[in-house]
Amino acid sequence: MAPVLGDVIVIAVLAAAVILAVRALRRSRKGDGCNGDCGNCRSCH
Repeated sequence: MAPVLGDVIVIAVLAAAVILAVRALRRSRKGDGCNGDCGNCRSCH
């Protein structure tokens, strides 16, 4: 039973990593705030 629990933990960690990566990509595509390219950003500091 212990190897199965280890597999479940690994799958959960991988799923969390994928979810966080997708969220980061969505935020970067929204265009909220400056993305570091001050040539295309009107509100850079």
